[in-house]
Amino acid sequence: MLRVKLSTTTAPAPAITGQDRAVYHPLRWLIPLALLHGLLYLTIVPPWQHYDEPTQFEYAWLIANLSHLPSRSDSDPALRREVADSMYRFRFYDPGQIPDLMKPEGPTLGENQRVHPPLYYILAALPLRLSSGLAIEQQLYAARGLSLCLYALTIVAAWRVASVVVPDEPTMQLAVPLLLLLTPTFADLMTAVNNDVLVNFCAVALLLGCALLIRDGLRPAPLVLASLALGTALGTKRTAVILIVIYLLALLWAWLRTPMRPWVVAGAMLGVALALAMSGLELGRADDGTTLLTIRPWLKQFDVSYLRLNLDAWVRSATSTAQAGDIYERLLVVGFTSFWVRFGWGHVMIGTWAEVSMAVICALCGVGLIIQGWRGRSQLPLWQERCIWLFLIAITLGALSMVGRLHPLPTNGTSPYIPTGRYIFTMMLPMIWLIALGWQGLLPARWKPAGPFLLLGIWLGLDLISWGVALSNYYYRFTL
Repeated sequence: MLRVKLSTTTAPAPAITGQDRAVYHPLRWLIPLALLHGLLYLTIVPPWQHYDEPTQFEYAWLIANLSHLPSRSDSDPALRREVADSMYRFRFYDPGQIPDLMKPEGPTLGENQRVHPPLYYILAALPLRLSSGLAIEQQLYAARGLSLCLYALTIVAAWRVASVVVPDEPTMQLAVPLLLLLTPTFADLMTAVNNDVLVNFCAVALLLGCALLIRDGLRPAPLVLASLALGTALGTKRTAVILIVIYLLALLWAWLRTPMRPWVVAGAMLGVALALAMSGLELGRADDGTTLLTIRPWLKQFDVSYLRLNLDAWVRSATSTAQAGDIYERLLVVGFTSFWVRFGWGHVMIGTWAEVSMAVICALCGVGLIIQGWRGRSQLPLWQERCIWLFLIAITLGALSMVGRLHPLPTNGTSPYIPTGRYIFTMMLPMIWLIALGWQGLLPARWKPAGPFLLLGIWLGLDLISWGVALSNYYYRFTL
């Protein structure tokens, strides 16, 4: 249980003294540990084996080597041949599959990533410019180096979030960033060439700004931090759209410093949802004369230029009552397992035992979270309760966004694309937070001091098995 006795009113921020600076001493070992741990994943995963890494690299390489931002049709056949040859040499393709290096336009490397905003790729182009002339794999590792730095900064930001939310719990302040650091799927993606890396960092920075706003009110520094993090995330990838809700909710709670009745909150949220629906949707008629929901022209234009969801078809699919339940069951399994214990494109697995174990841990921690909430009701400051609610809402938004990515479902009977857990790694820190809090709720009082260490031991074991067994056996079983 969180043992905090703070006032709900806003107090002036005290000046930083020499004793206060000692609070930052854990960074002396946390930053090197994050860099070393990330470097391990950076090197153990062979080139091109992360989600969409060949085409993510291609986008950044074109920016580094062209005099303009590349369009969707721009390409460099020589680069594609070089990357495809490297992919073949590092056993990216299935046995017997050989890329066609003789095609005039070069071999296809995967999905075109130039549908994304260029911000991340402009940053990734910087190390590519510095490493131009080196072997293509060395250029890839140079770009991965940017991700490694963002991974370390993400761990630092997570530590700062912990120190803000639980100022009187030094053990939890260290346990939360270490749990994030040791989550193998997170470390794996955060050391890849992928725009998800920048979005995930921005999400943690946003949560830091939001926690400070909720605790201290509308102060300039956290407001700038949260706004900058949100703007950068939105300029990086569309998956950041769900962060807008977190940002607005933090602003509301930073402004309204007194408790709010639940029915008022629910009514306000319902009113906002209805207003947004009315501004973006309208009733229309299908060819057969039936009434259906369609989107307004401004929203359709926004969808074409940024969201790329085909919203007209999405609305029809999402509001249909004839959806197959097994699709959502598959989404639950694929989303959960790839969030915790699967790598690559979801094909590198630790094992069924790990998937079942994580499901049991999450279920137990969910029970512990309910117990913790019941025991600690009315004992926490208002701002601290709101931080916990912010984490819960963030995870709920992530789950809803995963369901949203299923639509529009194909109408020809083919199997739909089932999104993987990487799309909601923006919510990894809130998930870690609530698991740690729920874990403490499960334990009797005499075990609580050792609780974070026990949970860290489980995460450390999962991490060791991931890179020492699962990844090593999969990628190097042909050469050991």
